[in-house]
Amino acid sequence: MAARGEVRSAEALGRMLQQGRLVSGLTQRDLADRLETDQKYIWALESGKNTIVLERIFEIMRETGIRMYMEIDSSAEELPIPDIVEESHGRPAP
Repeated sequence: MAARGEVRSAEALGRMLQQGRLVSGLTQRDLADRLETDQKYIWALESGKNTIVLERIFEIMRETGIRMYMEIDSSAEELPIPDIVEESHGRPAP
């Protein structure tokens, strides 16, 4: 099962993050422990709680015509989390 979607808001981002976590078979506590944060932070992200940073990112995206798409890979639990790589140069993005 793979889920795909355009992410236009903190709420949509939260839904995708939640689905990815569920597909991976993790609880919010499991994910928080792996990321060395607390469960409340994971809950807030998944609930679409808007932070100033997220609000500004989505404002910039709207104003500049940038679209964000996310895909949840059903085998995500088997894969390490890679660095984002620039396709044209093959090196980690800043």
